[in-house]
Amino acid sequence: MWMKEVIFEKAHLEISSELARDYFKKCGLEVKELSDIMYERLSEFITNEINILLQDKSYNMIPQLSMDKNIIFRKGGVFLYTKGLYFQKREAISFTDRITFCNWASGCNRIPYIKGFIKWCDYLVSIKRGDRNG
Repeated sequence: MWMKEVIFEKAHLEISSELARDYFKKCGLEVKELSDIMYERLSEFITNEINILLQDKSYNMIPQLSMDKNIIFRKGGVFLYTKGLYFQKREAISFTDRITFCNWASGCNRIPYIKGFIKWCDYLVSIKRGDRNG
């Protein structure tokens, strides 16, 4: 989609959260349509982006960065968590009355979450279209 490249270029900026929410909407996706397994796939997409950054040895936080396997499903929303060098459980992405992205993170620390989310949106669109490979 047209916005994806712009979002990837700005993934390290705070504005990327708003751009990612807009992308979700422009893809025609709705939170109420998402199943538990779809959130698990989001965690996998983010993990893949973290693994890409693992190859960059200058990025010192990544070796300890990972997604928490436990996704919390509550009446008020869905919460995905992450672990890092000096923290055990921080909100990665939450789906409540709005989608929020790692409010604790700044700069490059935001990149795997934003990029993983955008690629996940593309995956969900392909599922809606009925593409077999997703």
